[in-house]
Amino acid sequence: MRYSVLSLPHPQYNDQRLPLLIDKNNFSVPEPSSALWVWDLWLSGKFNTVEARARDLCVFYEFISTEYSDFFSDAARLKTLSSRQVNQLTSFLLLNFNHNIEDHILIAPSTFNRRLDSIRSFLRFHYSRYIARVENIEMADIHQKRVDKLDALLKKKKYSTGDVENQTHQTTPLSPAEIEIIKLVIRPSSDDIKNDVNPFRKSLQVRNACLILLLIELGCRASELVLLRNNDLDLKLTHNATVVIQQSAAGNNLKRHRRDGASHKTRNRELPISPGLRDLIVEYVEDHRPKLRKPYKGQLTDYLFVSEHDGGAMTTSGLEYVVETIFNRTKGLAGVITPHRFRVARMNELRESVDNKYANSNSPMIKAGDMQDTLTTWGGWTGTSSMPKRYTNAHLMRKINEYLADKDTNKGPVDGACKHTLSST
Repeated sequence: MRYSVLSLPHPQYNDQRLPLLIDKNNFSVPEPSSALWVWDLWLSGKFNTVEARARDLCVFYEFISTEYSDFFSDAARLKTLSSRQVNQLTSFLLLNFNHNIEDHILIAPSTFNRRLDSIRSFLRFHYSRYIARVENIEMADIHQKRVDKLDALLKKKKYSTGDVENQTHQTTPLSPAEIEIIKLVIRPSSDDIKNDVNPFRKSLQVRNACLILLLIELGCRASELVLLRNNDLDLKLTHNATVVIQQSAAGNNLKRHRRDGASHKTRNRELPISPGLRDLIVEYVEDHRPKLRKPYKGQLTDYLFVSEHDGGAMTTSGLEYVVETIFNRTKGLAGVITPHRFRVARMNELRESVDNKYANSNSPMIKAGDMQDTLTTWGGWTGTSSMPKRYTNAHLMRKINEYLADKDTNKGPVDGACKHTLSST
């Protein structure tokens, strides 16, 4: 890389070291804009954190030196990055510069997110210096909104928590025994039986049970679940009930414009649900949802799941709060249940079903194709995605362990037979 970070002692601060971004083509002079940003971070942050942020900025400087040489002159005129340049930048940030660029080896999702956060911080700082010089308040406000829009666009490029967790720390799927306990915990109270373990009131118990049972049966993303609508297109609650997961409509002002939309990742699909869950959803829609729904931004939301807080559409953060609150009193489940674990559990269950279907079969190619088609369709991935393999790693490891255990069990007799044969000859 052309840019690197050099730590120099600062004489006015007892020679404490200050990380500075250096252009190797002009080694003696730190890059001025980056130096101002690093200095601002250094005054209140830890050295290691500031140094890591400065290294992230090296990648951005590498990008503008090769792809956007007019960045600083454009920034001085408060011309922000275009959508096309943002896409180019985020692709560039994925590159691992510890390897040859031609090899296209990518960094981990968590590293990408940190790089993106560092660059967002730099851009906000850099543009704000020029906005502060604009004397016309209305024009300054317009420029600030453009910077905010750019920041929001960059923020949407981040990997989700589930993606980072799945690709850096392998998510453990929930076991069948844990699923059964979860179903007992979320069971709504009735006139005959009161569920003292469930901390929510009756209307919310029914809503929450629908939420979690859909996660169990569909294995969908949390963002897809909160975007389900209460209509015949998304919910087909007939004899063979199904749920249709599809991309959210653009421009829908009732979806709060929240990040958890994540609809760009969604692949349209129609998935079956059990008769019991169908009946519970009907009860929620007819008896409990009307009591929760209130005007949000002057309109009633058409999304299926409603927030108790304001009567508008539930968000993924609201879903995470529900899951955490329900299970924080249950021994063995407190602090370890997340919406993403339900998705991983469902994918492993599906993979095991396909394996069992082709047990003792001599058609590995057909099985592999069926496996890929089933998992990518159900999970909402592209047909060539590698995500099914990542999500079902627990099942693969179990199959390997079963194979090795079976091999060890048969090892003794096989060896004995060999020795007998040798001695006979």
